[in-house]
Amino acid sequence: MAGGKETPRQKMIGMMYLVLTALLALNVSKEILDAFVVVNDGLVKTDKNFSTNNALLYSSLEAQLANDPVRARKAVDDSKKLKKWATELHTFITDIKTELVVAEDQVTKEIAASKIDSLSTVQNKDKYDNSTRIMCGETPDGSGGKARELKNKIIEFKKNLMGILPSEEVRKKTNLGLATDDPPKKGTGIETWETQKFYHLPIAAQVVVLTQLQTEIRNAEGTVLNELFKSIGARTIKVDKLAAQMVPSANVVAIGDEFTAKIFVAALNTSSIPDVTVNGRVITEVDENGFVVFKARPNAEGEQKVKASVKFKNADGVDEVSEKEFTYTAVKPNAVVSPTKMNVFYIGVDNPVSISVAGSAPDKIEASLTGATGSLTRVKGGDFIAKVTAGSKCTIPVSVKKLDGKGTSSMGAPEFRIKRIPDPTPMLLGKRNGEAISLGELKSAGYISAVLENFDFQANFSIMSFEFGANIGGMYKTAQVNGNKFDGAVSALLNQVKPGARIFFSDIKAKGPDGSTRTLNASFKIK
Repeated sequence: MAGGKETPRQKMIGMMYLVLTALLALNVSKEILDAFVVVNDGLVKTDKNFSTNNALLYSSLEAQLANDPVRARKAVDDSKKLKKWATELHTFITDIKTELVVAEDQVTKEIAASKIDSLSTVQNKDKYDNSTRIMCGETPDGSGGKARELKNKIIEFKKNLMGILPSEEVRKKTNLGLATDDPPKKGTGIETWETQKFYHLPIAAQVVVLTQLQTEIRNAEGTVLNELFKSIGARTIKVDKLAAQMVPSANVVAIGDEFTAKIFVAALNTSSIPDVTVNGRVITEVDENGFVVFKARPNAEGEQKVKASVKFKNADGVDEVSEKEFTYTAVKPNAVVSPTKMNVFYIGVDNPVSISVAGSAPDKIEASLTGATGSLTRVKGGDFIAKVTAGSKCTIPVSVKKLDGKGTSSMGAPEFRIKRIPDPTPMLLGKRNGEAISLGELKSAGYISAVLENFDFQANFSIMSFEFGANIGGMYKTAQVNGNKFDGAVSALLNQVKPGARIFFSDIKAKGPDGSTRTLNASFKIK
C-alpha cells in the first residue's frame, strides 16, 4: 500500500516534515518554539488548500452523474464513503490537538479549540508531560495512549481507501503516504512510531506532527478522488506543486548570537523552468524538485556577495525579471579541539574532549589520537573521551566528511601534552602532613588514605602498604602494614604514644589508576 511514485503534494508534505525534523534536533528555545508556530501555520494553510481542491473534485464528480450516470454512479458512491472516512479521521486528530492544549494550558475545551490553528496563543508550548502521557500512556512502546489508537485508525483509513481504488493496477502504483512503520531498531531501546512522533516532545512539536498528518490525510483523499475521477474518463484537476522553504538570516552564527529564519511555502511551476543567472553566469542545473541549483567555491575568506536574476513568465504569459542579492560568509577550514577540563591529557583517566569544525555538523567530524599509546572514542555528537597510557605528547588529526559524501577534508591536527596524574596527599581524617591530631581521633580513624587534592578528574589511589613508626620511651618503634588499615601492631603502639609525641607514616605505597605506584611519607603531631 505504500508503493508507487510520490505525488507533488506528498513531496511537499515530506519537505515540511524535514523542516520539523531539523527543528527537533535543536534545543527547544523560544526561537525554535516560535518556528513551530510558523511551520504549523503553513501546514494549516496547506491543509485548507487541500480541502478546497478536494471540494472541487467532489463537486466535479457529482456533476458527472448528469453526463454519464451509469459510469459515474460507483465513483460518486465511493467518493461519499471517502469523504466520511477522511472527515472522521481529520476530526479525530483535531479533537486530540484540543485535548493536548487543554491538558498543558489548563483551559476549557472551547478555549483550547480556538488555539490549535495558531500555536502563538498556546501558553505552554514547551511543556510535554501531560501531552506525552495522553499520547503514549505509561507503556515504554507508547501503546497505552492516543497515539496507538491514532495509528490503528490511520491503518484502517488507508485500507479503506485502497479498497475503493478502481483497479489492482492503480492500487499498486498509488502511494497514500501516512507511513505507520516503526523506525529501525537501534541498540536495546524500544522505539516505535508512537514514541518517535510523540514521546517527550513539547506540545508545540506534537501539534505540528498532528497537523502534518492531517495534511497527509487530505492529500491521500485527493489522490483517491483523482483516481475515481479518472475511472469515469474525466480530466483530473491539476494541483500546483508546493515546497517548504527556509531562508536563514545568516549563514554563519556565533555562539550567543540570535539565529532567525523565515519559513514559508513556495509555489512551483514544474512545467516551466525559469532562466537564471548568478553574478552574470547562466545557471542550468536543476534538482528533482524543479529548483535551479547554484554552486560556488569561494577562494578567499570573508563576505561573499551573490546577485541572482530570474526570468520567468507571469500569469499573463509575459516575460518578467526578478532580481535578488544575498551574502554568505566564507571561513578557513579550522578544527577546534578543546579538552573539556584541562589543557593536557592525563594518563590513566578519561579526558573529556569537545571537537567542532565551523560550518560542519558534529556527526560529519572524524578524529583520532596519534603519537602516543591511547585512543579517542566518540561519546555523542562532538564529545569524545581521550585515553592515554604512555607518551609525552600526542596529536588529534581532525577531518570532516564532504557534502557530497565522497571522501573527507583535513581540518588540521592540534598537539597536546601528556602528563601523569600528580602524587596524592596522605591524610588522616582529612588532616594533612604536619598537622595535629588527637589520640582519640587517631584511634578512631583506623586507616590512612591518599587523596588527590584540586584535581578535576575522578581518580582514586589505593594504599598497598606502609610503615608506622613512633618514639616510645626513648626508642623508635615501627610496624609494617599491608593495606591501608591499622592492624594490631599499630594499635599496640598507639596505646603507648603520649600527647606531644609525633607519629610517622613512611614508605607509603599508593597505586593510582594509571598503574603507577607512588611512594609517600607523612607525620602527625599528637595533641
